[in-house]
Amino acid sequence: VFQVDLPLTEGRYAWAEGKFVDVFDSTLVEISTDTGLRGVGEICPLGPFYLPAFGPGARTAIAELAPHLLGQDPRELGRINQIMDSALLGHLYAKSALDMACWDVLGRAVALPLCVLLGGRFGVAIDLYRAISQESPAAMAAKVAQYRAEGYRKFQLKVGGNAQDDIDRIRAVAAVLERGELLMADANCGWLANDAIRVANAVRDIDVYIEQPCRELDKCIAVRQQISQPFILDESIDSVDALLGAHQQKAMDAINLKIAKVGGLTKAKQVCDPCVTLRI
Repeated sequence: VFQVDLPLTEGRYAWAEGKFVDVFDSTLVEISTDTGLRGVGEICPLGPFYLPAFGPGARTAIAELAPHLLGQDPRELGRINQIMDSALLGHLYAKSALDMACWDVLGRAVALPLCVLLGGRFGVAIDLYRAISQESPAAMAAKVAQYRAEGYRKFQLKVGGNAQDDIDRIRAVAAVLERGELLMADANCGWLANDAIRVANAVRDIDVYIEQPCRELDKCIAVRQQISQPFILDESIDSVDALLGAHQQKAMDAINLKIAKVGGLTKAKQVCDPCVTLRI
């Protein structure tokens, strides 16, 4: 298990409620097998105050799990996850690094890329989006040209602060977008429901997605019912049950899925399979 500091080229990454990180505390885990195959996984929490995850906690949890996994066949992903869940309740983010390393071993064992093992390629490329760290409206708008030059065409604004400031942020960035570019306003649970409704209604003339305005799902649903923009959930979707429950309540148009949040590739696939069926 290796600890690696990943510095930020821009110096700081900031989002709702004044939260920020200057460096990412990343954990790499390598597993080796009796046949010589090795697999590598990673977990890199966004600080200790975004999700229930933090760097030292990942390494401590991995140390707790390791004795239960030694001697097991890493290619048996279901069995590996069952053992981890029995040995340690919760701490999905730590388990995700081990699950990822086991998938790496499986891919090497059968000489196939993980995209094939996970269900196949569904396209020739993936369009990445670029998150724009929370700053003044002018500073955030100025970042668009820089990121566009790097090849990005989708932009996620970090909002979730003062409502009027967030209205100004969305308008400033929308004003410099080019045709075909996509805009998302991600509050990271930082708004009260009334502020979220106020912001969304104030920019109803702008083509923008609203993402995870409030921490509680019921408040997110209340916001969604009173605005017209397409709606994304992120922090609320941490399991298959959460996905199906939110879909049943018509809580979102799309989800933002993080592998570590749900416990690794094995469980992420369980979440993604209903997504394909539900077309969200």
